[in-house]
Amino acid sequence: MENLNDDDTYVFEPAVINLTPYDRRRQELRVLQEKRDELLTHPESQRRIAELDYQIKKAEDRFEKEKKRSTDDSWRRRRDIDDWRSRGGREIRNASRRKVRIKPNEDLSHLTPEQKEERKRDQRADANFIKRREQEGMSEANIQVALLRRQQERDARRNAMGEAERQLATNPTYGMF
Repeated sequence: MENLNDDDTYVFEPAVINLTPYDRRRQELRVLQEKRDELLTHPESQRRIAELDYQIKKAEDRFEKEKKRSTDDSWRRRRDIDDWRSRGGREIRNASRRKVRIKPNEDLSHLTPEQKEERKRDQRADANFIKRREQEGMSEANIQVALLRRQQERDARRNAMGEAERQLATNPTYGMF
């Protein structure tokens, strides 16, 4: 009898190596030093060498700062927390900080100020609509259906008005008189 739970196939998944800030600063410093060593063979690149020397000095300062931080337990603890938050822990942490919602708020950065005001008015009108329906004694499911229908009708009406305005704007005599 064959055991179906016995799986002899193995999939090799290489470990993802995340560089520490110390490693990144060391790598940055090495790259700059290699560039400087390469430019030292060209006598006409003195200005670029001077710029690189300044960048190397700054990189060495950053490297020394990271060297000190790498031995500090409190910094390592903070970095571990940040690393956890930057991977899968971010969604868990953000969701736990919300009061009731599971999803984050809608991103409104692409809206113009007029569109944001219109959205606020729509939300207020929808809240008043729901309140009136609750006072009438309508069930929650029927309120949600009526609200969805109301929002769809509002969107259709706005799209029709926008289309009419676009058609008028394409008329060559529009706005002449």
